[in-house]
Amino acid sequence: MDEFIYKPKENAQIRMGARNAIRGNLWQFWQMLLVYSVISALLSYLLELCFGNSIQDFASLMSTSADNIPRQIDYGPTIGYYITNTVLSLLLIPLSYGITRTTSLWARGVPTSKWQNMIEKYKGIKPLLKTLGLAILKSILITLWCILLVVPGIIKALAYSQTTYLLYDEPELSVWQTLKKSEDIMKGYKGKLCLMYLSFIGWFIVGAFTFGILYIWLVPYCMMSLAIFYDELRRGYYNDDPAQNTESRAPRFVPNSSANSPFNDGADADVSGGDDKPFSDF
Repeated sequence: MDEFIYKPKENAQIRMGARNAIRGNLWQFWQMLLVYSVISALLSYLLELCFGNSIQDFASLMSTSADNIPRQIDYGPTIGYYITNTVLSLLLIPLSYGITRTTSLWARGVPTSKWQNMIEKYKGIKPLLKTLGLAILKSILITLWCILLVVPGIIKALAYSQTTYLLYDEPELSVWQTLKKSEDIMKGYKGKLCLMYLSFIGWFIVGAFTFGILYIWLVPYCMMSLAIFYDELRRGYYNDDPAQNTESRAPRFVPNSSANSPFNDGADADVSGGDDKPFSDF
């Protein structure tokens, strides 16, 4: 008997599965995105309320001629503004990671609470620091590669693109191990992911001509496509044979089924599936 080798599905098949998955469930995605946007806007408003006048005065001062700039300048408010802005931006990262986690579970057909996922990394200092450490280290490494040359920076960004998913799927890994694992999973697939990203560009251009209305569908479509892309890479990496390892496979998602839909908040819904494929349309 020939050895089974799992081959990840093509991008077209992945996008088809994503379209089927989000059909009738756009509001589920936008609940999370709107909450994130509101929280982000409120924090920006509070920051502007606290430091706005000081920043405007400093900017006006710097825009004047050199002769009018006083010798003694109070940089305190400006430094405080940028430090506070950085801290608030970092604290929003676990929230966005929770949205990615929810999308990943929905892609697998697993019912989950989107709100619990969004606050999961805030429940302990260790998971919070690990999440922030991963985001910071990834940004530093990509930036350093971009300083050398733009192309190596893009390659590294693609290589590290799966770290958010791995953070949840393999929490036993350290920050550095998570980055290396993402590189391993992406070996031979960076070009495929790049093509996936490029396939969305035309949609975003068209969306601009619809005054953003198309984005209501497009943003969840991109999120789900990338989540399924990761799952396909993971299945290929672990050579997931449905005939030999059925327990590890994600249950099939049945679109618009109230009994089996993963978009039901909570873990009590039936996720038994029945088909050995996560998306019957594949």
